Amino acid sequence: MFYKSQNYSTQYSDSRKHEVIEKLTYGFAIAVLMATIVIYGGMNPLFGLLAFVGEIVAIIGYFFARQEGTIEKLYYLFVVSSSVLLGFTLQTVLAVVPNAMAIITESLGITALLVGGIYYYTDTERPEPGRMVRYLLPLSLGFIVVAIIGIFVSFGSFGMLLFSIFGALLFSFYLIYDLSRLLKGQYMSPSRMAWNIYWDILLIFKMILQILLNMNRK
Repeated sequence: MFYKSQNYSTQYSDSRKHEVIEKLTYGFAIAVLMATIVIYGGMNPLFGLLAFVGEIVAIIGYFFARQEGTIEKLYYLFVVSSSVLLGFTLQTVLAVVPNAMAIITESLGITALLVGGIYYYTDTERPEPGRMVRYLLPLSLGFIVVAIIGIFVSFGSFGMLLFSIFGALLFSFYLIYDLSRLLKGQYMSPSRMAWNIYWDILLIFKMILQILLNMNRK
């Protein structure tokens, strides 16, 4: 549900935007800390299982929570859980992939440049979220269908490369959509908006990492 322009002031909209940015900043700070602890400090695999359960609980709660305080708690649960799982993923990559640190660093750099470019585009062009949302559902369904098929059918390195590129484009599109809503004040919950943007960027990074890993494998 979107705010109508006549229902909020610019000052109120800016205040809510700053709240989103603050939560997003805290989220990424926590994510970097937790992932670093897992990679370099070591962590029992049991924590990976707990993180997986926590992430599932948070995702389910995302669709049902209505109170801002509850959404905020679920957001930080998702941040901690997803960053622990990301840490285990990166730990595995570092253990089995030659030149893994360079690939991870390159993935982070490309993600940062892409996110910065998307923000610049969104802030400059101010695309209309209402026009974008009609394309997101079919693209998302297509992505999910292909992902499910991939569980049972091997796509091979080239197929996985194409799938990862599709994923990176899809989640970049989602980021444009969410940033457009942020800049226009079209959201009800600052915590949910911060969550959306965090999730978009996390998935973009994962897809870019997968792209580079597939290219390195080839």
